[in-house]
Amino acid sequence: MTKPSLKERLHTQPLSLGMQSFSANPGIVEILGLTGFDWVSLDMEHSPTGFETVEHLARAAKAAGTSALVRVAENDPIQIMKALDRGVDGVIVPHIKSAADLEAAVAATRYSPDGIRGACTSVRSSGYGTEPWDSYLERVASETVVVALVEDEEAITSFDELLKVDGVDAFWLGTRDLAQAMGIPGSDLHNPLFTKMAKDLCARAKDQGKLMMATVGPLLTVEYAQFIHSLGFTCISYGTDLKNFGRFAQSVVTGLRGE
Repeated sequence: MTKPSLKERLHTQPLSLGMQSFSANPGIVEILGLTGFDWVSLDMEHSPTGFETVEHLARAAKAAGTSALVRVAENDPIQIMKALDRGVDGVIVPHIKSAADLEAAVAATRYSPDGIRGACTSVRSSGYGTEPWDSYLERVASETVVVALVEDEEAITSFDELLKVDGVDAFWLGTRDLAQAMGIPGSDLHNPLFTKMAKDLCARAKDQGKLMMATVGPLLTVEYAQFIHSLGFTCISYGTDLKNFGRFAQSVVTGLRGE
């Protein structure tokens, strides 16, 4: 039985769980798949991960039965197109501030006449030319996931306009950058200002058939994940692989040495 696409699962599951890959380690990507994570975000904005590595990580994700999204470094059409050519399930685009920003990002994910993505059969996404072009076009048009990172005050102000842009599946609330911009650095969604805003955004997105995403960082607890899920976030990232490992390593030292 063919597994439903990530897009279909995101829109039908009450909760989808992912993690952000900063280590670029294929073994960790495989572990996430083997333990039941729905997706992994391959970070290219903050980590040193390059496109060649992204392609290998995408292979690891597929082998372990999970899906790969790429968080590109910026809202640049070449970045988006090169990420998708690596054969991943979709892209996460940072610092979307306006409908025009988001329309440009979506256009880079679509082939002509619906967008500007460059056509090439010698890449992993098209099976290196082994998949019939017509069926490939139909598949990627229906399955490619587009996530907009809402991490600037301008995006909050223009959120209703962002919701009107076609071809967008989800909005990831970037609490770290938003907290800095709002003058409450380091705050998480327990902050009353954040809680009220998050509930409102989630309700507005749901009304338009859009999903909301968030991360459990910096707390990295199941309880916090359950809390943000209760606010209306149906797609949750359990932080970054490096931060999770760092938290584990620190707990071992503290537990054994009392430090």
